[in-house]
Amino acid sequence: MGFTCGIVGLPNAGKSTLFNLIAKASAPAENYPFCTIDPNIGIVNVPDPNLDKIALITHPDKVTPTTLKVYDIAGLVKGAYKGEGLGNQFLGQIRGVDAIVHVVRCFENSNVAHVYNEINPVGDLEVILTELVMADLEIIEKRKEALSRGLRVGKKDFAKGEPETLDAAENALKSGRCLIDTDLDLDQTLMKSWGILTAKPYLVVANIGEDDISTDSPVLKELRIWGDQHGKKVLPISTKFELEASELSEEERGEFLSSIGIERSGTEILIRACYDLLDLITFYTPVGKELRAWTLKKGSTLHEAAGLIHTDIQEGFIKADVVNLADLLEHKSVHGAREAGAALIEGREFVVRDEDVVVIHFR
Repeated sequence: MGFTCGIVGLPNAGKSTLFNLIAKASAPAENYPFCTIDPNIGIVNVPDPNLDKIALITHPDKVTPTTLKVYDIAGLVKGAYKGEGLGNQFLGQIRGVDAIVHVVRCFENSNVAHVYNEINPVGDLEVILTELVMADLEIIEKRKEALSRGLRVGKKDFAKGEPETLDAAENALKSGRCLIDTDLDLDQTLMKSWGILTAKPYLVVANIGEDDISTDSPVLKELRIWGDQHGKKVLPISTKFELEASELSEEERGEFLSSIGIERSGTEILIRACYDLLDLITFYTPVGKELRAWTLKKGSTLHEAAGLIHTDIQEGFIKADVVNLADLLEHKSVHGAREAGAALIEGREFVVRDEDVVVIHFR
């Protein structure tokens, strides 16, 4: 069990190249607009060196990492919400994701056409954000119309506070702002049920050229300034370069990337940034013959973690042994940590911490 993200951007921004880098896939990524027609969907194992460390102690038959499900849709263009281009047809594919990754082009390459004939990542990003705002506004307006029709015929099958939420969201969207960028305290359950894209947290991947790896280009500097002003993380990744490097062996790739100043791969950087963006943590269950990593919302309890594993475990929850990863590695087992007094015995309301190792006892 992991999390999901959707990749959006203009045509030829490098969305499918990023998708291929993350998913280790071979989706078409050609030099023409709307190369991606059907959405690409990939499920990626989240890199986690802790699993190897725990496995050396627990000797499981099976090691299961947590996952990221990523969607890559056709490029959006100005006017997509009115039917221009193809991207708007596929926005429905990403309305259920947890986070959005905006890919903007920062690289110069005369052989790769830019849909607007200039490298302007801030302008490109604002085009995409506007398209998402307009697409959401259409949903809100349709929902209001349906609600109004229902009220006229005496139906009241709407959630508490829904009319007020619709009005607040509509006003914010009409001002051109993404809902996540306002101070509105909107019901996220409603936002998710309506498929509102601009209520989702997002970050920006600056797709840079190989020559820009060691130094910021002028357009990347402008994008960083935009990110600082809007409180958004900007991640420079040379997707084409890293995708080519990914064909090397793991050891060769690491050495090669390190030799040019890349200490962590773009995939690792992006996944870690998504964890931070979504307030996620990882916990581990070394039970039986399987060692497994799980993704959990920060602040969640042991009872909620049990439900993530299986509803029967949640319903029959009695208690759990909880060991910090460092203590597990020091004492070589959960039993050893328990003997040393480093294991906690906790009930359902205990808040799970990042890198906790958990053994749940249930009826």
